[in-house]
Amino acid sequence: MTDPQNILELSGIAKTFGDKVALKSIDLAVRRGEVHVICGENGAGKSTLMNILVGIHKPSGGQIRFNGQQVQISDPIAASRLGIGMVHQHFTLVPSMSVAENLFLGRHPKKFGLFSDRQAMVDRARALIEAYNFGLDPQAAISSLSVGQRQRVEILKALAFDAELLILDEPTAVLTPPEVEELLKIIATLRERGRTVLFITHKLREVKAVSDRVTVIRHGESVSIHNTADVSEADIARDMVGRDVFLVGRKGDVERSFGDAVLKLNGVTRTNAAGRRLLDAVSLEVRAGEVLGIAGVDGNGQTELAEVIAGLSTMQAGNIWFDGADISDMTVAERQALGLGFVPEDRLDRGISKTMSVAENVAATNYERANILRRGFVSSARLAEFAAEKIKEFDVRGAKPKTPIGTLSGGNMQKVVIARELEREPRLLLVSQPTRGLDIGASEFVYDRILASANAGRGVLLISSELSEIFALSDRIAVIYSGRIMAILDRADADEVTVGALMNGAGKEAA
Repeated sequence: MTDPQNILELSGIAKTFGDKVALKSIDLAVRRGEVHVICGENGAGKSTLMNILVGIHKPSGGQIRFNGQQVQISDPIAASRLGIGMVHQHFTLVPSMSVAENLFLGRHPKKFGLFSDRQAMVDRARALIEAYNFGLDPQAAISSLSVGQRQRVEILKALAFDAELLILDEPTAVLTPPEVEELLKIIATLRERGRTVLFITHKLREVKAVSDRVTVIRHGESVSIHNTADVSEADIARDMVGRDVFLVGRKGDVERSFGDAVLKLNGVTRTNAAGRRLLDAVSLEVRAGEVLGIAGVDGNGQTELAEVIAGLSTMQAGNIWFDGADISDMTVAERQALGLGFVPEDRLDRGISKTMSVAENVAATNYERANILRRGFVSSARLAEFAAEKIKEFDVRGAKPKTPIGTLSGGNMQKVVIARELEREPRLLLVSQPTRGLDIGASEFVYDRILASANAGRGVLLISSELSEIFALSDRIAVIYSGRIMAILDRADADEVTVGALMNGAGKEAA
């Protein structure tokens, strides 16, 4: 029987794609005016479920009730008419248009039923902005807005269609810490105004900060629903993974001593074809046994920094030393031979060959070290044996040596890349966005391996847009903004407010 408190009720929702079962049975009840979080590992079915709610997919079984009525959501237009809006992780705004034009794209107010009424459009946009205290200029171009401001426009687009239920898909993935705090305030305002928010996230701290209730799904089934105040982050993680999860970090009360600098950059500068500086006189060093974290909003030079160090791109000024040797003009292979290990941010483009097997990928730089070559020829038996060892050691699930790596999940691909790089026992591990797109179980494994490398006396340069990850793993934190190092802080002296401000360009640039 329908509960009048609920705006949305799902019963036994299932979805199959051919032989693949994406959702087995999802039950969900979302109360009117609450913030309800959906949590689950990658592959648990979160995206499939959301796509069903906005009409992109049709369920293979089960019932959907909205506002007490059983409904069929045939397409996104039907979802919008019902009062269901969704803010996707990747924005759908037109950068060259204004805020108002984006809010009413395709449905501009008309004069005499024929001509666009620009003033009426701006007035309506301003009224909507003021109603939710979003602090936007309706006539500002989208291209001039920050990421956080663009997200507000996306939320207003849904509200402009009178969405009663607003679905936010991983909304903090691209935000700085101050922008995350602003978003959480916005969600609180939406709740106060009677809107219902369905919030998809894997960040457990946000679950606790923003939600009234949380539903966990695992392997296509809903496994628990809790009042958020009654459960801990560890409880939620346990439900997500099916076991206890320990996201260990650097312990601040442990005295550490570090060796000499393994990597040293002095005045490294890289420009693009137009002469714009992508890296602006970057200087830093990573010591043996240390994790140096690079914190910054995506697009501020992190990719270029990793590629210059790895030898994938050239620099126009400065020097790079590795174990005291100038490697500025060395090739990728020469840097690897000296002991540089590299886990790139884009594992599909840079880290693996999708059409090759797990064995071929994990052995790619290890044929001699792993004794796979016999008189100059590859030993198929030894290759398979080596791959099987790494699959077991790194818990690469669903894989055998001959499995095409492109068929694995993102987390298991990442494990193969890390296994390959660590097999060479590098002096320095350069790891970029190591847990991007990974669920909490895979993240736990990656954290453990990064810390194990540092504890074994290797230097680790960690580049991550996840500030919680930087704080959990780093001994020192360097903040990058617009290609410049703004500051390098000891972890004990750093806090999220200070680092977040530096990530936005505030504060004094490091000498």
